[in-house]
Amino acid sequence: MRTVAWIVVLGLGLGVSAYAAGDSTSSEFTLPSGVTIRIVEGPFNPAKHKIKGCTEVAGTDGCLIDGRFVFGSADELPKTYVKSITATFGGRSYSLDVSQMYNAWGGRPLEVKGVIRYFGGSCSDTMNCTLRGLFSDAAGSYVAEWQIANGISARTILTWSGDIVSEFITNIDPPVYE
Repeated sequence: MRTVAWIVVLGLGLGVSAYAAGDSTSSEFTLPSGVTIRIVEGPFNPAKHKIKGCTEVAGTDGCLIDGRFVFGSADELPKTYVKSITATFGGRSYSLDVSQMYNAWGGRPLEVKGVIRYFGGSCSDTMNCTLRGLFSDAAGSYVAEWQIANGISARTILTWSGDIVSEFITNIDPPVYE
């Protein structure tokens, strides 16, 4: 199914950590460009959602939560969901669209030196940024990209497509245009 560069991600053993009921975890780090990212995840409660598919057998029947695709679960019921991702640069903070994002970070580091970095991007000023992330692991891996233009944030990419995931693995920092 979605098996391109998963050997790298799977080989690192960066699975989603366990969450007790009601717990949230957060990870905060600063990108090489100076942008600070904060990711908050919480346990997924299926009783609060309309679930279709999402069986125990990965890749068998698809998975929809509240009628929308699920990213990060490899067609299984997710364990966690992303509550928020905040990007801060030059004293300004932006909330990024995190809808449909599950089993995303799990407390992993920003990078494994010499192997992979999971988040990238930069801001040309406090009102304009491009940010990218690589989330989940193995067959559940997916990527997202956000643009902040004139202070307005929009997610421009959310996909598990193998060729795009591979591109983000090798180019986590988007190109900078002058």
